[in-house]
Amino acid sequence: MRESPIQIGSISLQGFEIPQSVRFGGRHRLAVHNLSGGRRVLERLGPDDGEIAFQGIFSGRNAEARVRAFDDLRLSGEIVWLTWETFKRRVVLKSFVAEYHSPWWIPYKVSCVVAYQSGVASGNSTVTALISSDLGNALAAIAGSAVALTLVQSALSSTNAMTTGTTNNVQAVAAVGTTLDVINGQIGQQSAVVTAPLEPNVGSASLCHNLTSMVSSAGLLATAVNAKSYIGRIGRTLNGARI
Repeated sequence: MRESPIQIGSISLQGFEIPQSVRFGGRHRLAVHNLSGGRRVLERLGPDDGEIAFQGIFSGRNAEARVRAFDDLRLSGEIVWLTWETFKRRVVLKSFVAEYHSPWWIPYKVSCVVAYQSGVASGNSTVTALISSDLGNALAAIAGSAVALTLVQSALSSTNAMTTGTTNNVQAVAAVGTTLDVINGQIGQQSAVVTAPLEPNVGSASLCHNLTSMVSSAGLLATAVNAKSYIGRIGRTLNGARI
């Protein structure tokens, strides 16, 4: 990287200040829901950038002044652009550590927290993507169950369903409400089976049948609750209100 300048805020690194490498990256946050029968639903929650770190050496007659400028940036907590090569991130200078050897030779280490990176859409511009993801997860959750989401699917496919206040949007919200009523009914039905006391003094065959029914209902209950969470969030995304 010594041939490629790196800039943070108004500070453009030069000479030995330019790091040999920049450590960056991160992960994508996931909520993993393990369902009955070994099925798994992955809820994608968005990117989670790790800290960006690099190091170099301030040298020459301006080394002390350059160090002070870096430390002032750390003290300010200001969100600034960090750029190198084709990479660009909005960051806060979290950590700046300098080792003062002499007025003209001061090694340093920097760690930055990413506040924003170009090319990653904001929450307001990804309503459709969020709803599509939640609907996909809900459909995966109900696979093999008696819960149907065709009403919501049809309503969301309508033009302007994602635009708050439009007729299609109101109909989509209503479809979500109706679907939640159906799911709540399923939850109530399966909960009654799961919590019903076992009959005393019954034969082993009847007991086995009752236990099997309870286990099956427990799986269906988990499926319905999981689907309800996604459908409910679709409603909240559609109109910003609690459904």
